[in-house]
Amino acid sequence: MVRRLKTRWNEFFHAREVPYGMALVRISLPLVLLIGAIPRWWHVRELYSLDGSPSPLWVSYGTTPFLPILAAPVAVALFSVLILSLCAVSVGWMTRLSLIVSCILYAGFGLLDAMGTLTKYTVVATHLMVILSLSECGAVWSVDAWLRRRSQPATQGIIDSPKSSVWTLRLLQLFVGIVYLGAAITKMHTPAYFSGDQLTFWMLGNTNLENRLGETLTLYPWLLAIMAYITIIWEVLFVFLVYSKVWRVPTLVIGLIFHVLTYYTLGLIIFPLMFIATYFAFIEPHEAERMAVWARNALRRVGLTFRRRPSLRVPRSFAPRPAYAAAAWCMMMATGAVIGVEVEHHRDVYHKRGENGPLPLKVMDSQLVHEMLGPAKPIRPKDLYFAFDVGSSNLGGVLSNRRDTFSYGERALIQCSLHPPHPDMWVEVNLHDADDVVLKRVGTIVPREDLRAEFFYDMKEPLLPGEYDFVLKYDGEELTRRRVTLQGQPPELTASR
Repeated sequence: MVRRLKTRWNEFFHAREVPYGMALVRISLPLVLLIGAIPRWWHVRELYSLDGSPSPLWVSYGTTPFLPILAAPVAVALFSVLILSLCAVSVGWMTRLSLIVSCILYAGFGLLDAMGTLTKYTVVATHLMVILSLSECGAVWSVDAWLRRRSQPATQGIIDSPKSSVWTLRLLQLFVGIVYLGAAITKMHTPAYFSGDQLTFWMLGNTNLENRLGETLTLYPWLLAIMAYITIIWEVLFVFLVYSKVWRVPTLVIGLIFHVLTYYTLGLIIFPLMFIATYFAFIEPHEAERMAVWARNALRRVGLTFRRRPSLRVPRSFAPRPAYAAAAWCMMMATGAVIGVEVEHHRDVYHKRGENGPLPLKVMDSQLVHEMLGPAKPIRPKDLYFAFDVGSSNLGGVLSNRRDTFSYGERALIQCSLHPPHPDMWVEVNLHDADDVVLKRVGTIVPREDLRAEFFYDMKEPLLPGEYDFVLKYDGEELTRRRVTLQGQPPELTASR
């Protein structure tokens, strides 16, 4: 038994495979990170240099600075190197060195701008680049591999793709699964997540991008509650099911759908694309080879063909050497840094070298200054409530249907949802008839940790068929009301007929 477990352990971590999966992650991950890095290049002076207003992480925690705030030209030069190194990682040129440089600079700039640059995907991407730098992800589908083939002085036939130990691949796979597991544990300690309230407030905000699908889904809170439970179950089971031959593909497909939906419901871009890129690490070598064959056939169908040149005997004096590649890489980084500094210098964002000197600071509007520095305005009671709905059933503590018509004898469920944070509240839901006469008062205490309150009304005698209003009141003020219609006849009238 022990020998069998040891054998399986060695096969799992130390089997040798062609690193197709890691190569695909290496190609796609930097392209995703460039989506956020390139737009920030235009604002390097403001975000990361002494000329701007950087917000380093250590200021928030009151600790000793462990990175220097850079001068503007230095920050621009290093950020230009970051962009070039990410491009070099994607094409696989000096792969390991490019990954190390990218990882250090990416993490460093994130720490210098904790308010904007440092995000969840920044932290995850840094860990991914560390793992990639330990792997042989540049052994295939890279400039390094092409240079290695060209450096063969007497190559004959086809060179077999190099195999390497899969321990870095397993490390990356386990890292993805552990990130999901940690996210699930965090959600377990957030009651607002299971009720769908957290998702509701996320989807209603356009902090990232406009997300109309998310706004539409907020009309169905019961569906958000179901999605919340499905998500947390999938996150817990991912690291266990992804290694199953039966469940691997369904688990990855669910993850792909989940991350695509985060774009349409939450407006996220880089975070879902980054995790989709990591899914290439779960592709088996034979699947990657089939994908390559399919891609070549697709290119041939559209008229794009690539013919492999016959192998030639290259004199050793003309063969590419690693030193030449390293020198060219360093030259490219230095040239890119100089060009970046020169371009940013001529942009002259602050007009320091203009005819009128630096741009003067604009005087703020006095009314805006008074609002910002004056005492906080009290929160109006109507700003505390979020939704007020009437139905007849709930699912996971959330109203699962909305109704405005009830039959005689049915029970109406009224649910009031509140904005966080809110104080301890006494909330009333009163029943009014068509003439606005109060027929019944029901109230309850809503503690500050709860986001909703429920009320029940039995639609029976002495009520008669007609229209009624449920009125939501707080602190003696009416906030909103919902009109319902009662149909049918009391049993006494029905029996008399």
